Amino acid sequence: MILALLLSCGGDGSDSAITCDRDPPLTFHNFGESFMAKHCIGCHSVLHEVNLREGAPLGVDLNTYDDVLQWAERIDARALGSIDMPPGGGPSESERAMLAEWLECKVYPDKDAQEED
Repeated sequence: MILALLLSCGGDGSDSAITCDRDPPLTFHNFGESFMAKHCIGCHSVLHEVNLREGAPLGVDLNTYDDVLQWAERIDARALGSIDMPPGGGPSESERAMLAEWLECKVYPDKDAQEED
């Protein structure tokens, strides 16, 4: 139920049920890196040749925070929107809620700041 509320909101910060008051906030180091390692880089790794990517497109890699910034909208759409990633199921509802929070509270603001530079 919580995830459904979170997913009904866009990643632009409008009408969001997500609050960014976690202390300490979710970051790549305390959440994102382990989430990506557990659920994403099995296929989306720069280290995998095409035959080891299980259909993940070459270049769509999630090894680093810069990779996450580059693919944030796609992560949001595929792991939170259509929920077809990872293809074998993967994250629990609470992990997906934390992913939504991390994207909204950290990743999108960092991406916006990077694009302004």
